Amino acid sequence: MSRTVGVREFRQDLADYIDQSEPVTVTRHGHTVGLFIPVRPDRKAEVGAYAEAVKKANALLAELGVDEDEVVAEFDTARKAKQKT
Repeated sequence: MSRTVGVREFRQDLADYIDQSEPVTVTRHGHTVGLFIPVRPDRKAEVGAYAEAVKKANALLAELGVDEDEVVAEFDTARKAKQKT
């Protein structure tokens, strides 16, 4: 079953609607203007993808002979230089 809300309420409470599992019908002046259907991500697949990305990043750092502290220091230097411009 779908809940029906006005566009202002939908915009105001969007974060709540994203966390719900049922669709939301959005109306403007009593006419349907859209339908929001929240999608539940596959958390296990997301975590697996992030873990694989970490492995690849660590392997690349090791291959380049760079550690995480060096990367963070370089990032901080670049950020500070950008702030000055």
